[in-house]
Amino acid sequence: MSIFETTLQVPWEHRMSQPNVLFIFTDQLRADALGAAGDPIIRTPNLDRLAAEGVRFDSAYSPCPVCVPARCSLIFGQYTDRTGCYENNYAMPSDRPSFMQA
Repeated sequence: MSIFETTLQVPWEHRMSQPNVLFIFTDQLRADALGAAGDPIIRTPNLDRLAAEGVRFDSAYSPCPVCVPARCSLIFGQYTDRTGCYENNYAMPSDRPSFMQA
């Protein structure tokens, strides 16, 4: 689901009254695989700048080692066994409450 698709699900009058929150999900990288995390070889200037200017969580853990189920857990605020998402080939239901609708 893209950011554009999630924006379309929210009525226009609610969009203007809600705070602007941007979640950036990086994919397929270890926790120490960023310049901001101290890696001396990997160059990630844009992510490093985001880490310096934004909020950074140093002790965050994924609820699932598979990408899409982990994202579903974050979006729905539930563990993977509650979301029903166990694999990457999963269409997220749009009728469930999520932080995108808040």
